[in-house]
Amino acid sequence: MNVLSLDQLSIRYKLVVLLGLSLGLGLLVSSLVALYSTFAAERQSSLRALHQIAAITSENMRAALAFHDAQSADKMLAALHTNPHIHYAFVENEHGQLLSQYLAPAMPASAAKAWQARIKPLMAPQAGVHEGMERTHHYVLYPITLDDTHLGTLALLADNDAMYAKMRSFMWLQGGASLLIFASLLLLSWRLQLIFTRPMLQLLASMRRIGHSKDYTATLGTLRTDEFGELYRGFNAMLHEIRQRDELLSRLATTDALTGLANRGHALETLQAMATRAQRKHESMGVILLDVDHFKQVNDQHGHPAGDQVLQEIARILQAGIRTYDLAARYGGEEFLLLCDGADLATTTEIAERIRASVASHRFVLAQGPQLQVTVSLGLHVGSARADAAMALIEAADQALYRAKQAGRNRVESA
Repeated sequence: MNVLSLDQLSIRYKLVVLLGLSLGLGLLVSSLVALYSTFAAERQSSLRALHQIAAITSENMRAALAFHDAQSADKMLAALHTNPHIHYAFVENEHGQLLSQYLAPAMPASAAKAWQARIKPLMAPQAGVHEGMERTHHYVLYPITLDDTHLGTLALLADNDAMYAKMRSFMWLQGGASLLIFASLLLLSWRLQLIFTRPMLQLLASMRRIGHSKDYTATLGTLRTDEFGELYRGFNAMLHEIRQRDELLSRLATTDALTGLANRGHALETLQAMATRAQRKHESMGVILLDVDHFKQVNDQHGHPAGDQVLQEIARILQAGIRTYDLAARYGGEEFLLLCDGADLATTTEIAERIRASVASHRFVLAQGPQLQVTVSLGLHVGSARADAAMALIEAADQALYRAKQAGRNRVESA
């Protein structure tokens, strides 16, 4: 079963999901904080109520302790049955001896005895008032004094049922309110995401429409002044640049009619693009300038048609000798330009030597019958430059070409 991931959702649903998760987490944290605060308040309230009962009972218990009147103590403790949450109560005299106790029907005697033994160390005269809360019960140990004389200690044990009942009521109320708030905010977030996603979806629809129709004359109108407005204006600027490029390409013929290679204008445009890319990627590029040796003699001895044939066959050798992403162009007359994209010195030199050897070993069979052997001289330069200074690469290659001719032709020289 394929589970739809967040990446596969539309951006509007992503926003709703993220807002929903944020709201849910915020409500959960606030509910937990409120629940803890309520628990702390109810805990204090329960202990305070038991403390008040202990104070009133202790006030009435002084005489019974002073005269060791167990019967009166029994009557006073028996009055605690009116509070159904008090399960056990007992009072000890100043010697720690049990004077009287009250055991609610719900409290097993063994449990009462165990609790009494457990809290015995806390009932020392100097311990003062002691209170505590456990999972099911809370208690108060209240010393009884008369004129700074310790008469005994009263211990009260009550259940936590009332506190838990209030907590359950609060949880239901808090849960219902949280769900209502979450649903309301989720509905509001759906409306808010439309404000943010509508411009983006409109832009996406326009991009798809223009991409399908290839109509780059279209523009997107907007009055927005925020980031979406900048996005629209940036898209319109991109369309404007595409229109300018298409108009330029429609005016310029990119192919040399004789050789089928790129012409000079297209070669120079490609040079600027390669130079820009090389600068951005921190790479080098290779430029090779090639000149046919003694080409004037071919024209003079065999005629211009023979010279044209030689240029055409050299053009085919160039196309076969470069890489698929390099560019071969007729630079002018018998000069050719090779642009090697992302090439280093070793790669550029290898390409130049391969072309030189291929031309030197090629037999040019003229239409009139005779065969010619033609050589070429090549000058190369490897480097990088800004687009506005790309011609410096060709100038360096041209200087290397000049040295190749001076050194005897049919050779490769590097700038």
